[in-house]
Amino acid sequence: MGGNWGWLAVAVAFVTLDGRAGAAELAWKTLTVRVYDNADVPKAVVRTALEVAAHTLRPADLDVTWLPCSAASRGRCTLPLGRDELLVRLVRSSQEAGREDESLGTALIDPASGTGVLATVYVDRVERLARGSNGDLGTLLGRAMAHEIGHLLMGRTAHAGAGLMRPRWTRAEVARNARPDWSLAAGDLRVIRARRGM
Repeated sequence: MGGNWGWLAVAVAFVTLDGRAGAAELAWKTLTVRVYDNADVPKAVVRTALEVAAHTLRPADLDVTWLPCSAASRGRCTLPLGRDELLVRLVRSSQEAGREDESLGTALIDPASGTGVLATVYVDRVERLARGSNGDLGTLLGRAMAHEIGHLLMGRTAHAGAGLMRPRWTRAEVARNARPDWSLAAGDLRVIRARRGM
């Protein structure tokens, strides 16, 4: 687990030094997301998660490219982040199991500028919710990733009253699997498009 953190720190440092994290103007027509799997998620689950996340974000008129990164990564994973790039970490939380109010992830956003590039998804929490609702782990992981990326794209940590960006996901909602629960609401799509200057 410790090996990947070094590369992630370097990538975040490059963003800060390059000044891009503070830029008010966004360049997301296509979006590259560097994915750091520090939780050893099975490859088939990750593959499903990436497909689901890309599909979930598509209504925002974004073409998402996923870039798997690790401590051994070379090439693009070692370069400074571009203006059309974000980071997602898949980690296991250090919290005890069983808390009903535990968050599935976080997105780091500067409240002054409304910008951020780093999202974290807690795989063990997603696993518990999937098990408790007979949900598919890959699908739920992809939705959690899309939710956190949504925060970064909108530049805010506030949640919506309904849809993908609601604050809590219940076992009943996961089991029901109703499309409106897992889609970006019209208001969220408007915010993302406005921030991209569309």
